[in-house]
Amino acid sequence: MAAGGSHALALLSDATVRAWGYNASGQLGDGTTAQRTTPVVVTGLANITAIAAGGQHSLALDGNGAVWAWGYNGNGQLGDGTTTNRSTPVQVQGLPAVVAIAAGASHSIAIAGDGSVWTWGRNTNGQLGDGTTTNRLSPWRSPTPE
Repeated sequence: MAAGGSHALALLSDATVRAWGYNASGQLGDGTTAQRTTPVVVTGLANITAIAAGGQHSLALDGNGAVWAWGYNGNGQLGDGTTTNRSTPVQVQGLPAVVAIAAGASHSIAIAGDGSVWTWGRNTNGQLGDGTTTNRLSPWRSPTPE
């Protein structure tokens, strides 16, 4: 289970994802922006091993280490190089094989199999760890702490 700002996600035992709640930005991933009071299938996902929910965006990690994102993208939190909202999942590009994901209010984080940390999205408070307050529309590898 994962709880976002006003939506929720569930990872089922068959490795698919269901979503419900507020959907104005497409964060439920069913191809619409209609609010849902009962769970709907997130389209286009299979073999999912982990999920995360941000303020108005959602993430999924598949068994091959690929990250998928959908929903609000005004700060680049979907990691697809744009600020276009997506109502169905898009694969986050530029990542190595990922083993864990997390979603903040408007940013996203992934940990790769080699232990490296990758961040993207809103950065007004330095939450991406890159030493700036500049939003990133694509994943960026955080430096290794000293």
